[in-house]
Amino acid sequence: MKRVVVLRTLLILGIFLYMIECRAESQRPSELFEMIKVRYEEIKDYQCRLFEWSTDGRRYEERIINFYFKKPKLIRMDILRGNRPFDSGSVAVYLGSGKVKGHRGGILKNIVLNVPRESALATTIRGVTMDESDMETVIIKMKYYLENGKISITETGDVYQFECVPFDVTKNEGISRDVLWIGKKNLLVVYNERFAGTKSVQRVQWCDYIVNAGLPDELFNIDFNVASLAERGIPIITQTVE
Repeated sequence: MKRVVVLRTLLILGIFLYMIECRAESQRPSELFEMIKVRYEEIKDYQCRLFEWSTDGRRYEERIINFYFKKPKLIRMDILRGNRPFDSGSVAVYLGSGKVKGHRGGILKNIVLNVPRESALATTIRGVTMDESDMETVIIKMKYYLENGKISITETGDVYQFECVPFDVTKNEGISRDVLWIGKKNLLVVYNERFAGTKSVQRVQWCDYIVNAGLPDELFNIDFNVASLAERGIPIITQTVE
């Protein structure tokens, strides 16, 4: 009789612990998402190095970019190296007006254009716009998956790895899976890879962050010399590709 009671107690305890574990696992994406949001709210500006690769199925694009962001939505991209014609040396700025101003590299450097944000001259070959390349957009995507998909989390080394799968691929730009790495200590984006079916179509690595350096508004002018910020005592990321 005692044995039956003990077994029954252990069974009930096991079910209870399993329910707690399942509840905790279901809450964990939401809890981490809130932590990432709080961290982002602390950021006034940031700069980082992006290693970007994407494909539309026929062509591919590979770029190394110095990325600068200041709230509410000032963005500057300096393409240090790219595989598309006149990519290297290109500079583009977005000031939140729906337009992108910039110039290409090489012999086209002196030709300044002001184009819609959706223009092929201002997007990746997958149509990703400048204002969809920042950390805020990653947070918006995470919120989308929390409400319209499934997120599983794995801890790998010093990052949280989020596996995000939408309920309906047709409402997610054809993306069937998003893999996102977030640093455990700083809660900043480290890596993002997107899949269409089983095929990887976009990869971005984020590194060399400098947060809240006090980036001035004049940085977001294509004629501004980023290197001059160092003379003001403002730290900047490396301006060249080693």
